Amino acid sequence: MSMITIYPPNINQYTMIPNIFIDDYLSESNGDFVRVYLLINRYASKNMDSISMVDIADCLHLTETDVLRAIKYWESNNVMIVKYDDSKNITSIKLNDPSNISAEINNTDTEVPNETVATKQIEARINVSTKPQYKMEEISTFMSRQNYKQLIYITQKYLGKMLTQQDINTLIGFNDWLGLPFEVIELLIEYCVSNNHRNMNYIEKVAVNWADEGINTVAKAENRIETFNNNYFKVMKSLGIGDRNPTPKQISYMKKWIDEYDLSMEIIVEACNRTMETIHQPQFSYIDAILKNWHKNNVKTIKNIDELDKQHQLNSKTKKKEDTKNQSKFINYDQRTYNFDELEKKAMELLIKETDGSY
Repeated sequence: MSMITIYPPNINQYTMIPNIFIDDYLSESNGDFVRVYLLINRYASKNMDSISMVDIADCLHLTETDVLRAIKYWESNNVMIVKYDDSKNITSIKLNDPSNISAEINNTDTEVPNETVATKQIEARINVSTKPQYKMEEISTFMSRQNYKQLIYITQKYLGKMLTQQDINTLIGFNDWLGLPFEVIELLIEYCVSNNHRNMNYIEKVAVNWADEGINTVAKAENRIETFNNNYFKVMKSLGIGDRNPTPKQISYMKKWIDEYDLSMEIIVEACNRTMETIHQPQFSYIDAILKNWHKNNVKTIKNIDELDKQHQLNSKTKKKEDTKNQSKFINYDQRTYNFDELEKKAMELLIKETDGSY
């Protein structure tokens, strides 16, 4: 069994934890990841020059897979510098200097000012690997812990059935793979069941979406649920499909209208109403075309929309008069009349089909 060399930043009878770690990582990181980090710091303070993955796993009552996932997580966040041999086994771990961690955070924030450290940590955790399939002994280890045991019990109560091995594998992954806290997972399960969704595959999709969006606290989860239940439901109801939940793609459209376009629900619902009156289908790409145009014209109120409509009608009448003048030179020929509003509608439908075409 290969041994891992640890290079400590210093030697001390106490285990020194950088303040930057406590301030910027502790509250947002998976608990088992923190335990692995603390233990490696402890070994470093004892001036131990080597330790095996088995030693770490046994000490913390984790699996070797847990330990490896934690080390890769801290490596991706520049907290540890990890070296591997040709067989991809870890050969050494160097605990990064706190000033280097701080500099890395500051450099990254300068490049992407609107992205929070918490969001970047979530993305790193998701991208470490694909969804894991745990072995029976790994599942048994997880189930022996009180927090997982309680989560499984609560989930079975909500779903009204015993969980299969695959269900438990998926449920464990919400915390171990996606990094969602247990209280957030419980809220997620309750939310899905309250909307009559008890299928674990559906619940997993919601969990992945929450992790992608950085919903890793109860406050964020409650805000997400409130937004979903209020704003999203209003949109779906105005389209005559309030009896179903929106798809991830429909949610992405609505998030863009609310967050990126910064439009009120009154404006969004007006676009939905016009879509149903015009094409009689709840086509989100068509709604987006309308709202994109309103956003471009700085529409903020219904009055702004009325003014835009009047200007559009005026432009259409002017264009018709110009076309009539041009056609008068050819009065001996049959003249055609055009409904420009109808032509504009057809043109928009054609554009949507070419670019998207989905609801």
